[in-house]
Amino acid sequence: MVDLTKYSVPLLYSRSKNLDYKKSIIETSTSLLLFLKQQGMIADDPLDEYGALKLDFIVKESDLTSEGIELFKKAIPAWLRKLDRGGKPDDTSSLLVALEEIIKSRK
Repeated sequence: MVDLTKYSVPLLYSRSKNLDYKKSIIETSTSLLLFLKQQGMIADDPLDEYGALKLDFIVKESDLTSEGIELFKKAIPAWLRKLDRGGKPDDTSSLLVALEEIIKSRK
């Protein structure tokens, strides 16, 4: 089975040399990856020992719980579109609601 990459900080970070873009990627990635870590959907810590985002951090499908995979299918694309329309990266409330719905539907 192929272990698909679900999120790649280095790929996103390298797409532009624009410093505002790079800052946006760091903010968005930090919020998303910390949410996944805090909810127990990934085991590895996306932050280094200084609390900064690891710029080589990649999330593979095998790194995720089944809830995490479902979140990437359903809620994370909508959350990223919301950010594109001016939403704040640290507002992960819609991800939490979606996660709760996923968990509830499995009971």
